[in-house]
Amino acid sequence: MKVGFKALLLACGLAMAGAGSVRADIASQSTIQIVVPFNPGGSTDPFVRFLAEELQRKLGKPVIVVNKPGAGGIVGTAEVARGPATGSTLLFSSSSFLTGAAYNPKANYNPVKDFKTISVLGFNEFMIIGAPGSGVNTLDDLFAKNKAGRVVMSTAGVGSSTHFVGQMVSKELGLKPRILHMKSSGEAMLEVIAGRADYYVGSVGSSAPYLKGGRGKAVLYLGEGRRPEFPDVPSAAEKGFPQVEASQWFGFFAPAGLSDADVNMLNRAVSEIMTSERGKQVVADQSVRFEDWDAKRFQDYMDREFATWQKLYAAGMQ
Repeated sequence: MKVGFKALLLACGLAMAGAGSVRADIASQSTIQIVVPFNPGGSTDPFVRFLAEELQRKLGKPVIVVNKPGAGGIVGTAEVARGPATGSTLLFSSSSFLTGAAYNPKANYNPVKDFKTISVLGFNEFMIIGAPGSGVNTLDDLFAKNKAGRVVMSTAGVGSSTHFVGQMVSKELGLKPRILHMKSSGEAMLEVIAGRADYYVGSVGSSAPYLKGGRGKAVLYLGEGRRPEFPDVPSAAEKGFPQVEASQWFGFFAPAGLSDADVNMLNRAVSEIMTSERGKQVVADQSVRFEDWDAKRFQDYMDREFATWQKLYAAGMQ
């Protein structure tokens, strides 16, 4: 028997009331705020704006998006971690949610202890982008520069996912770059376009606009098989590096104290939203793939990823 979303929401609220709980839940909130710990206009925006609009329709109450940038996402994330676990304030973030905390052990939050995962909104594989201006049009060009001891990699900032993934991938490929830490993926790409950096490891979605007109050159795809939008770009496995795979993700989180009932209710809502025709179009427009995971599967993934990034940081990073 199918149960409607509003019926599930009502059931969650009645169950809590019947249990004599005095803590508030999502059903009792007048407004829900989704914090994005980055500047407006970034890669998270198309997803979170769409998600907020659809959740508002489903929940029957205002759902607003608030950008609270600072320290690579740490400021806004820490604020949500310290806030009420009533469902009034939630978090929408990306892979930097983990890498920022791994790079800064003194951050005011622990991503796997202070939060509950709700849903993963999509995965976006990484590519290595070479700099035609500095003669990097192929992976072999990059290896040649590395052999000469003068290879440079740009990143979107210290502690960013491009920093961690870039370091991991470089190590796996045997590259030993000097690193230029910029403040955003756009700035990192501009260093490549200008020839001041030889390569950048960025997601397909954020890098694709810069590849038009030959401003950058995709030299290696870090996903399975070949990317349909870039059929001429070889995968790492094709080049003899099957272990080199990496992707950016976008995720939806709540403070750790939010009830499992509310988490599961939101997870089901996100599933309905992202598998709708409109949701499928948003995913396609952003060159990502949606994975319909339950909250536990996403949590297990977060635990493994955070442990990986902590080990990489402990091993020493530039």
